[in-house]
Amino acid sequence: MTRSFSAQFDIAGRRVGGDAPVFFIAEAGVAHFGDMKLARQLVELAASAKADALKIQVFDVDTLFASTLPEWRERLRPRNLSFDEVRQVQRWCNDAGLIFFATAHDESRIDWLRECDVPVVKVGSGERGNPDFLRKLAGLGKPMIVSTGMYTRADVEQALHACLDGGCREVALLHCVTTYPTPDENVNLRAMDVLQEIFPGPVGYSDHTPDEMAVLAAVARGAKVIEKHITILRDVPNAQDWKVSAGPENLAKLIADIRRIEQQLGRREKQPTAGEREAERWATKSLVAARRLPAGHTLADADIAVKRPGTGIAPSKKATVIGRRLNQALEADALILPEHLA
Repeated sequence: MTRSFSAQFDIAGRRVGGDAPVFFIAEAGVAHFGDMKLARQLVELAASAKADALKIQVFDVDTLFASTLPEWRERLRPRNLSFDEVRQVQRWCNDAGLIFFATAHDESRIDWLRECDVPVVKVGSGERGNPDFLRKLAGLGKPMIVSTGMYTRADVEQALHACLDGGCREVALLHCVTTYPTPDENVNLRAMDVLQEIFPGPVGYSDHTPDEMAVLAAVARGAKVIEKHITILRDVPNAQDWKVSAGPENLAKLIADIRRIEQQLGRREKQPTAGEREAERWATKSLVAARRLPAGHTLADADIAVKRPGTGIAPSKKATVIGRRLNQALEADALILPEHLA
């Protein structure tokens, strides 16, 4: 099964996976609270912070929640956007240079994703154990990003089978913990390693912590996709996403820090940098005369010291120098150079 998935793929022309830069998703979710002015501000926040994409959540509360959960229906009803409002958010994203997509939380909104022609489909953690729904989402023919909060390894494998059954082989898996906020001891970033063992596609992290540290650590551990909630408002009653969100005060710095980490990660090689080539002159050591040595002297171990700078013969080649005769006198601490040896 695992070989059936793509190691890399494109989302609206943006490469994801492999050595491509981290794909950063600004998760607006329902932080607009049904207010289109607030939705516009969220788009502007994501664009100004240089996120790659903005994502919202779409659903019908009466389809999503059973009637036995009236409090949840009423809590989220004001946060329902109409289809026209969703299209407006999409237009704002397009104008701002942001990739727009959405999580459909129930089947009534799958057609919305199709009509919006989103370039990627996000699957929330709440679809654990719901393979029929994943198959239908896979049938949209788009890449999929699947969050795995509350999942076991068996759940992950079931979800991947459902994606394949629906015809989707371009999948990214996000480690996630469905706790708002997630305490440090539960973040468990090493779970990303398990996801990478399961399949070869891009692995990332969807964050529910109150600050930036876990996100930065995930990038340093190799996350290829990052999803972080964003918000304009704080201290909102009957809401939880703001507790784990970046806002105008820190979103841009978070993304900038991710880009710095990407630069610092570098390449899979161990070679001196251009800057280190200059440092070699003063930081490394060479063979020097341990005392004043006359011309014609045959070098012994006691005649040779190891000192900076590193512009002469390397200490590792000391054995090739012992027994050689000097063709000129050397003062104490003078570099022993090849041209000094007969």
